[in-house]
Amino acid sequence: MMFSRKQLVSLIVPLIVEQVFLGTIGIADMLMVAPVGEVAISGISLVNSINMLFHSVFSALAAGGSILCIQYLGKGDDKNANSVAKQLLILSVTLAVILGLCCCLGNQFLLKSIFGNAEPQVLKEAVTYFYLSALAYPCIMLFDSCSALFRGMGESRISLAGSVVTCLTNIVLNAALIYGMGWGVFGAGLASLLAKGIGGGFLLICLGMGERSVGLRKFAGLPRESFIVRNIMRLAVPMALEDGIFHVGKLLVQGVVTSYGTTAIAANAVSNVITLFSILPGQAICLAVTTVIARCVGAGDYEQAKYYNKKLILLTHIGMTITIFIVFITLPFILKVYNLSEAASEATRHIIWFHGFCAILIWAESFTLPATFRACGDAKACMIISTVSMWIFRVGASYILGKNLGLGVFGVWVAMIIDWAFRSLLFGIRYFSGKWKKHALVS
Repeated sequence: MMFSRKQLVSLIVPLIVEQVFLGTIGIADMLMVAPVGEVAISGISLVNSINMLFHSVFSALAAGGSILCIQYLGKGDDKNANSVAKQLLILSVTLAVILGLCCCLGNQFLLKSIFGNAEPQVLKEAVTYFYLSALAYPCIMLFDSCSALFRGMGESRISLAGSVVTCLTNIVLNAALIYGMGWGVFGAGLASLLAKGIGGGFLLICLGMGERSVGLRKFAGLPRESFIVRNIMRLAVPMALEDGIFHVGKLLVQGVVTSYGTTAIAANAVSNVITLFSILPGQAICLAVTTVIARCVGAGDYEQAKYYNKKLILLTHIGMTITIFIVFITLPFILKVYNLSEAASEATRHIIWFHGFCAILIWAESFTLPATFRACGDAKACMIISTVSMWIFRVGASYILGKNLGLGVFGVWVAMIIDWAFRSLLFGIRYFSGKWKKHALVS
């Protein structure tokens, strides 16, 4: 077998720990600014919904480049693997700089266009946080690209180390700037900016050290191969469009939530943070799927790809069951820490329980399975299925359930689960058809 049990464990466990550390960055901002009040929490949550849109584009580009790089590593072609890595870093950082500048220039226009129904004070805090978030985009893109390359080489411990550095730096700076300096939302945003810059720089230095199959030292003299750039974009563009359209839909849904008032915004924001923790094992295993399946595809071994796909989906179900029950047990304490009103706490409690049970049942088929398709180069089909399902069910049903049927913010989450169920059905059909095996980028 291409990966032993020990190798899978050494790949997946650091990824799970890494996702925990990365998740704490957003949690730390929300928790440490919570004493300032629900207005601050709501302002940060509005910006984070936009940040997730751009972060998804960054992640798609990093994933597209890393999948191509891993397929070359699976084939044993280190030269082209390094060429892919070089082009990935250049493309990704350039894109992040452009997006960051555009967001700084269009800050208030963008926020008012999307969240015009929000209270003036909430928008004021959001403007402050958005400026600092946009400045961090190049740092995030650098971090994501380097992390993807390390995971592709099976060195997830280095990616974990970068996340630990980022997380600890963020927490220390949050304490100093939010409490020590009394800067509130501005302090939270500045802490995240500095932490992400330090984390990205750390991983870039690591990429230039030591002898490994892909490294900065091997980039020198490599030409700009147009076919490599095209292949990166062949994967990255459908993935970015999928995630981008997905998050545009989420922004529209966020606009619906905003119209329900500050209590609904706060409940939705805290629910997003808590549920993010509950699906961390699944997200980590999706990253492992990219490494494992792309290696198998690069080597031309689809039987092993099917074997590892089944194994990793089972691990996703097990891992998420554990974390979701941890969330259930600790939920009363978590809600007290967030200092929410009674109405916001009650709404959050209902959302968390509903989301948890549904995630245990169908999250893996909705997200882990398409990760296998993308690792094989079958990104376009994933984009079509996810986009259609998103707009029909998550966006359309959110309006119907939330507004027309009066379920409010809870209806938005019910619509999301309907979206998951439909995606799972179509992805399952595609998997058993075998069409995903015909899209390898490396021959």
